[in-house]
Amino acid sequence: MTNNSTKVWIFILSSSLALLMIGYQVGERLGLLVGFLAALLLNFFVFFYGESRALARLNARRLKGQDSWGLIDKVEKLSVKLGLPAAPAVYLIPHPSSNAFCVGHSWKRGSLGFTVGLVQKLNETELEAVVAHQLCHIRRLDSFAYSVSSTLANSVVGLGQFLDSFLPYRLQFFMPLLSPIGWLIIKLVVGKNSFFENDLMASHLLENREQLGEVLWRLEGLAQTSPLSVPPCTSHLFIVNPEGFQQKNLFLKSHPPIKARLQKLMGYYPI
Repeated sequence: MTNNSTKVWIFILSSSLALLMIGYQVGERLGLLVGFLAALLLNFFVFFYGESRALARLNARRLKGQDSWGLIDKVEKLSVKLGLPAAPAVYLIPHPSSNAFCVGHSWKRGSLGFTVGLVQKLNETELEAVVAHQLCHIRRLDSFAYSVSSTLANSVVGLGQFLDSFLPYRLQFFMPLLSPIGWLIIKLVVGKNSFFENDLMASHLLENREQLGEVLWRLEGLAQTSPLSVPPCTSHLFIVNPEGFQQKNLFLKSHPPIKARLQKLMGYYPI
């Protein structure tokens, strides 16, 4: 089965070739040059700007120095245990919801984000489970696939918003047209099996399936009661669906149901 990172490379290669072909068909040699520059710009944006843009839109701030929750120590310890070449950077999101996310366009280093609500509500053991879960996404290169797909999808949605800004009376024509394409990119890369496999890998790292399962179950409930508003095409970056009951459209749901995740992980769903 094709893994997530392979899907991303295939998609990037296909989109770059498509830009070259369209450029040549429209303007022959000059169009080919324009298509090449467009493909180069797209790849530069994806690999060197997408991660920082996602962190900025979530208002994430790098955690340095004083760390009363011991997050940095947990990240460094588990990174060594997983064999990561470098510990990811740690960020805090100033929001009362309880959630965590990871981004990373590099195989060697990523970034972990934790909401203030999460570090305040979870105990030491629960925080360790969340850190382990997110680090496994980086180890499996899920963070690379998720971040690239999110950046590409956001570019499509942003193009729709930009084009709609020129329409009179605040009409929306391009946004409804391009938004499904953005989410289709997410769907092509992010499969439910990647969540199941990462849950299992994190439980092996923790050597305790029940510990991780209970944390996922609790976080899902907290996300429902205190949802987090996130930029378009970024909800799949989080450990559980950050939008909770606010997300009505089934097509936009990037996470498998929590019941399915816990049954795959523990063999039962807690009642």
